[in-house]
Amino acid sequence: MRTIVLFCAIAMLAVGAVMAGPPATTADQLLQRYYSVHKSLASDSINGIAASIAEMARISRQAAVTETQGRTQLIAISDVVAKFDTADLKSARNGFGDLSDKLIAYLKAAGSKTNPPYQFYCSMVKKNWLQPDKATRNPYMGASMPTCGELVQPGNVMEPQMEQPMGTGRRQ
Repeated sequence: MRTIVLFCAIAMLAVGAVMAGPPATTADQLLQRYYSVHKSLASDSINGIAASIAEMARISRQAAVTETQGRTQLIAISDVVAKFDTADLKSARNGFGDLSDKLIAYLKAAGSKTNPPYQFYCSMVKKNWLQPDKATRNPYMGASMPTCGELVQPGNVMEPQMEQPMGTGRRQ
């Protein structure tokens, strides 16, 4: 009888796992929170940023313990989000530039192929950012210059970069 109950319990867990789908990767989890911060900054808001940054800190710390590929970059993300200042829009935008650089470095080191973001560059502030699509929404300039920025890396940031004309973006 115990064998049958145990078998049924295992079968139900297996069906539940298949129905739930594959677990989100660390890159997916970090990008989801990062995009939330990006959206707020592009809208000239700091609403929700502190919660997203706190979640990024938790995700990066936990993943740094278990993941070997990209561990150094996960620790760097954890460090930068620990110092991220959400007190005002200017401080949050400055922190976002550092966070963007660390996240780009992690995505490259981890070789993540899921949800490939587009990399943009703002020549006004000389900083990069990532977006899930090609419609430019500048998080550093917000409503004052929402479409200012250039696509540096079309598609997956882990793909080899194409040569850019002089002065059209900063490479990572």
